[in-house]
Amino acid sequence: LQVGQRVEVTGKNIQGEVAFVGNTAFAPGKWIGIILDEPKGKNNGSVQNRFYFKCNENCGMFIRQSQLSIITETGSKIDLSNTSSPTITSPDDCVRTTPKTRLTSVRRKSSPASHATSSRTSSRQSLSGRSRESRSREDMSSSTSSLASSENQPFPKRSSFIETGFVETLKPQFTPGQIVSPPNPSSLTPTPRVLQTPEPNPEIESLKEQLKDLSEKLETMRIKYKEKAKEIEIISLQLDQSAEFKAKIMEAQSALKKELERVKREKDEALEAREEMSDMADTLEMATLDKEMAEEKAESLQRDLEQAQERIEELEMEIEILKSELSDKMEAAGTLICEEDGEVTSFKMKQIVQQNEKLKDTLVRMRDLSAHEKHEKQKIFKDFEEKKADFEQILKSNDKLKARVKEMEEQIDELHTNVDAALGAEEMVETLGQQKLSLEEKVKELEEAVAELEELQEVNDLLQEGFKEQEQDLRQELDAKNLQVWEAQRKTESVLESLADRELTIVKFRELVHRIQEENQELRSQLELSSKSSSLSTSVIPEMLDFKKMFAETKAHARAIELELRHMEVQQAQLHVQYLISFMPDTFLTRGGDGDAIMLVLLMPRMLAKCQVLISQLRDKFPPVLAIDKTNTTPALQFSTMSRFSAHIHMLQGILHQYVHSLNTCKPETLLKVGASYVDMAQQEKALDQYIELLKREQVDENLNTESLEKIVAYFNTLHPQLLLSSGDCTIHQGQLLADLGKAILCAIDSIQADANIILAYVQQGDGVTLLKKVQPWFEQLRTHLRQVRRRAEFADLMLGPTSDLCNITNAVIILNKVLSATASSIIPADSENSAVGSEKLLQILKVSFDKQSDTLGERFQDFRSPLAYVEYTMEAIATHISNVVRALQDNEDKYLAIQKDKESNEPPLRLRARQVKSDLNAMAGLRRKMESKEEDLREMRLTLRAKQEELQEMALRKDLAEKKLANLTRDHELTIETLKRKLDESQQQLKRKEKEFEETMDHLQKDIDSLEMEKGELKDKLKSLPKKAAMEMIKTAPSSLIGEVRDFPNAGSGGPVKVIESPLLINEIKHLKSLVREERRSRMSIQVKKYMEILDSLQPIAVPKKVPDDDMKRIDGLKKKLKNLQKDYINSLPTVIDLSDKRPELWGNLLRGHIMKDELKEIEIRERTLALQNEVTQEILRQKKGASIKTDFTLFPSREMVKAVNEGDFVKVCEVAIPTKDPELNGKVISLNVDMQTFSLIRNKISQLGIPN
Repeated sequence: LQVGQRVEVTGKNIQGEVAFVGNTAFAPGKWIGIILDEPKGKNNGSVQNRFYFKCNENCGMFIRQSQLSIITETGSKIDLSNTSSPTITSPDDCVRTTPKTRLTSVRRKSSPASHATSSRTSSRQSLSGRSRESRSREDMSSSTSSLASSENQPFPKRSSFIETGFVETLKPQFTPGQIVSPPNPSSLTPTPRVLQTPEPNPEIESLKEQLKDLSEKLETMRIKYKEKAKEIEIISLQLDQSAEFKAKIMEAQSALKKELERVKREKDEALEAREEMSDMADTLEMATLDKEMAEEKAESLQRDLEQAQERIEELEMEIEILKSELSDKMEAAGTLICEEDGEVTSFKMKQIVQQNEKLKDTLVRMRDLSAHEKHEKQKIFKDFEEKKADFEQILKSNDKLKARVKEMEEQIDELHTNVDAALGAEEMVETLGQQKLSLEEKVKELEEAVAELEELQEVNDLLQEGFKEQEQDLRQELDAKNLQVWEAQRKTESVLESLADRELTIVKFRELVHRIQEENQELRSQLELSSKSSSLSTSVIPEMLDFKKMFAETKAHARAIELELRHMEVQQAQLHVQYLISFMPDTFLTRGGDGDAIMLVLLMPRMLAKCQVLISQLRDKFPPVLAIDKTNTTPALQFSTMSRFSAHIHMLQGILHQYVHSLNTCKPETLLKVGASYVDMAQQEKALDQYIELLKREQVDENLNTESLEKIVAYFNTLHPQLLLSSGDCTIHQGQLLADLGKAILCAIDSIQADANIILAYVQQGDGVTLLKKVQPWFEQLRTHLRQVRRRAEFADLMLGPTSDLCNITNAVIILNKVLSATASSIIPADSENSAVGSEKLLQILKVSFDKQSDTLGERFQDFRSPLAYVEYTMEAIATHISNVVRALQDNEDKYLAIQKDKESNEPPLRLRARQVKSDLNAMAGLRRKMESKEEDLREMRLTLRAKQEELQEMALRKDLAEKKLANLTRDHELTIETLKRKLDESQQQLKRKEKEFEETMDHLQKDIDSLEMEKGELKDKLKSLPKKAAMEMIKTAPSSLIGEVRDFPNAGSGGPVKVIESPLLINEIKHLKSLVREERRSRMSIQVKKYMEILDSLQPIAVPKKVPDDDMKRIDGLKKKLKNLQKDYINSLPTVIDLSDKRPELWGNLLRGHIMKDELKEIEIRERTLALQNEVTQEILRQKKGASIKTDFTLFPSREMVKAVNEGDFVKVCEVAIPTKDPELNGKVISLNVDMQTFSLIRNKISQLGIPN
């Protein structure tokens, strides 16, 4: 079957088109996917969320091949249910139909074979056709001769290779007009006419039979050869496919290796992030400790504050009550005392007033203490809020880092699994050639590998997006570092180039000397050899040549070694300078500092050296032209341009020499002031470097532009008087200036002479020619005078007047040089035919050249009638001025000799500044030592202050104890006062009651007295008759109790002190209650002990761990000591406040920077020690846990189970417990419990106990 063929489902009368042929994931074997014409199917081309083809809903169907019939183009149907079964015939039919069936089978094979060779693009289809041909041929060969059966033996192997599922689509091996049913016997057997013919000759029959056998053998051999050829083609195709497949696998493997390296780098980054997270965790732990301490302190202060407030409220209430009671008591006592005695007891009043004053003082102190505690509480609460905010930020960052590390670890695990799976691709490639049956499985594995690589690509994209900001920051830093490296390389190259140039110059001089010596030696050797024979001379010359060659090679080798050593020395010098700069303070590198001053002092000689390099190279590259004519105008024009350029270079050297002289003679303050302009001056050096680059690239010719050089000269000429001469401590070095300007004028004269000779070569007659020939003798005279001027370069003060200056005349020479150069460039014709130039044209060109310089000339040129007149005037002025300068120098020759004898060497300002900086550093070192001693004193004072604070805290504690005692005494005093008041009230009530009883008794006694007086007379009589003793007893017994009671009342109401005695009943009651409390406490403790003993008895026995080896304990003790030392060092390294009260403000910055640097160094050291200790603890954990590590030759590695257990963060569902309940709220509710293994074992034991019946 092929995709796109029309088929019909057998027995259902449903037609459709084949859309899929091959194996599926929902069932084994080969399935055919059909898109039906009508919606009578079961799906839309997908089964179990996997699409095999796409169609409308209910228009797709999967079915076996045996249930289909192919609909041909003619409309006929081919049933596929019988194609795979062999044709069944009788034995006779098989014998009779053997030749024709073989031929028909050959004809049937021809069409698929040709189709397979014509369509090589689908190897799987051709292989399927080959398998079907082999099966049909095998069925046919079963009924033929043994030769055909033996020839078809290899084909079952190939069919078994096809049956593994490698082929996805199959081509039908039927043509539209073929008949699939078994052949008719009547059509295949010989006709009856053959049997009815007369018998031929037996020899002819035997020959015919032999011919038939040979033809059959020939046909079988042809079939065999064709099959072998096709097998070779198939094998070659498979070999090509396997080679392509292997190349793809190797590419995938290389990509996976790169991905693995990238994943390793990401893993290292993740580990670094994890270390940072551990640092953050340590910081978080410290923050939590600080928070807990602050919370505890805040809680304690809050409790103290609440207690103090309650105490204050109680005291205020008690004071108000005391005031009211005292006022009532004073009134009552006053009235009572006034009634009784009439006198006021001042002692009680004084005592109460003193107590009130003490209570007032106590109240004031308590208010102050309350305000102080309130302020402290607010301050602590504010600190607590700040710590809380910091803690929340740290928690957030910690959570983010944990999530990020978790994601990175998951990604790393996935990548590890993917890489491990991908590493099997190489084994798959090796087994590809040996096991052809597993090709499809490996293709599927590669498809899975491709999917995994796509997932890796997605992960890579996510990681790249995550690290984009960090990459940008790193790129910025890298660009800055690259810029610094580039600048350093440029400086190095410039230094190396200058060194190379100098070395080259030295080498040239040495070669010149050596060459002269060799020539001398050769001349001597020639003189000596002239007397010898010719044979001897012929043998010496090659030896001399070899010796020279060896000597030159030796010198070149030595020169290369020397250059390498110089290069190494330059690198070492640069590193030395960088190290020295890193030790310098920030003020050294600020703009206008000592660093800029040093760079400026070095800049001027460097620019002078570069100028000298330019001059020497240009002089060597463009030599002067002696005889100028029309044939060599170009070299002459180049020499003129280079001479003009050299004139500007000499002018630049002149101003740079003045800078060097001024920087060596000025004051240090002026040097620092000028150093502020170093950056701008360094930019001018870059412009000069551009000319050197042009010279390196061989781009210097007659079109060289000098505008940048002129700007450099103008820049330095403008700044020199402003920066140096205006300070008053610098002067002009006249000798050097005259020498440099003389060199510039000499170069300009060379250029003018070359231009004049060029003009004379093209102009033969006229006024201009006459003038140029007239000024020719002046040039030699000017050269002679200027050489005399250059000899006085060493004298700073030449004592010349203002008319002997060469600055103005130099400008005039330069202008004239430009004019004549432009005229010479314009007068050279473009072609050689028009070589002659007239006088009028010369004047016109000269006029145009002067017009170009009109801005520089100004009104001076207007006074002359023609350019030739100006040229003549200028040359005369130049000659006159230079001759005057020479004459003035000759007149002062004796003075110069005296100046040379009296010349003194002044120390340059840079050394003065260095000496000053050294003295300042020494002073700072002394101050630093003093500060260190002061810091030691401060440390001692801090210790003493800490001791004083401890004493103060102890005194405060004592004060608190005394205040508590005072409060207890005050409470006892208040209780005593209350008891006294209560007793006083009781005594007053009792007094009133007794007074009432006394009055009643007095009334009763008065009545008795009256009655007794009435009976007095009667009793007198009786007394006389009674004995005296009996009468006295009768008188005493009757009123004794009443008289005693009356006498006791005044004593009770007197104002004397009353002693209060506690009741013995109360004391006994208190003792009884105390004994009851002790008994209750004893019984409660015994009950608790019994309960705890029962709980302990019900617990499982304690699992006693095995004894840890001594080596492990030593290592653990060592780790504990290291941890304690690390914690102590960490606490000591916490930031402290610097006391800057007794320090000068200008020293605060250095002190703060030094303190911060020390703190940073301590922090780095603590972090490194923490990481090292963490690694040691991890190694010890891995060593202690059984199965947690893998021993190797070098170190311990954690096992996979240990890593998985450590990285496991989610809870695992172990079991479910169903508990019946009648509560509707809890019925059907699922409650999750996150427990550890110990708690899980306890729950399991409880449940098992509950399940055991009693």
